[in-house]
Amino acid sequence: MPKQALHIAVFCKPLVPGQVKTRLIPAYGAQGAADIYAQLVERTLRTVQAARTALDASASLWIADNVTHPSVLDWADRNALPVYAQCAGDLGEKMLHTLTTMTGDHERVLLIGTDCPALTIRDLQAAAVALTPTCHWVFTPAEDGGYVLAGSNAPSSEPFVGIAWSTPQVMVQTRAALNARTLTWAELATLWDVDEAIDVERAQMAGLIAHLAKTH
Repeated sequence: MPKQALHIAVFCKPLVPGQVKTRLIPAYGAQGAADIYAQLVERTLRTVQAARTALDASASLWIADNVTHPSVLDWADRNALPVYAQCAGDLGEKMLHTLTTMTGDHERVLLIGTDCPALTIRDLQAAAVALTPTCHWVFTPAEDGGYVLAGSNAPSSEPFVGIAWSTPQVMVQTRAALNARTLTWAELATLWDVDEAIDVERAQMAGLIAHLAKTH
C-alpha cells in the first residue's frame, strides 16, 4: 500500500496534578498548573484537528507514563486519535522511536509537544513543505533554546545523540550534530513555549489560554 502523505505525532502526559507543568507549581499550585496544562493540550489538539482537515493529515497521541489514564482516553476519544506509549530512554530516544515508527506508513512525520500555544496550521504546513527529497529534517526553534517541532521524512539518530535535553543548548547542539554529519535541514521561524509563569501571562495576554490567577 502507498504511504500516507503526512502524519502529526503529539507528545503529551496524563493530566495528573503535581506531575505536569511542575515549574508552574510555585506560582499556581499543583492543580492550577494542571489546569494550565489542560488548556495547552486542548489548544494543541484543536490545531492538530484543524490541520488534519486542511492538510489531509493523520495524527496520533504519544503518551509518557499511563496510556490508559482517563484524561488520555478522553482526549483520544473526543479527537478520534490512536494512542501509543512513548518508549523508554531519554527525550532523543523517544522522539527517534516515534519518528521512525510513523515513517513506516507516512511520507513525512511532524512531532510536536503541547507547550506551544502559538503553533498554527500554517506552521505545520510550512514544516511539511520543508521536507523534500533533498531535505530530510525540519525544526521550529524555541526562544528558550530548544525546539517546539521536529519533523523528518527519513529519520536517523544523528540529531538526537549527545544533546543536553531541557537546556538552552538543545538547538545549538542539534545544529552542530547535523552539520557534523553534513545532513540538510530546514528551520522555521522561532516560536515560544510555556514553561514559566511569565510564559503563562504572555499566553493569556495573547488570548491563547484563559486567565488563571496565581496562588502565590
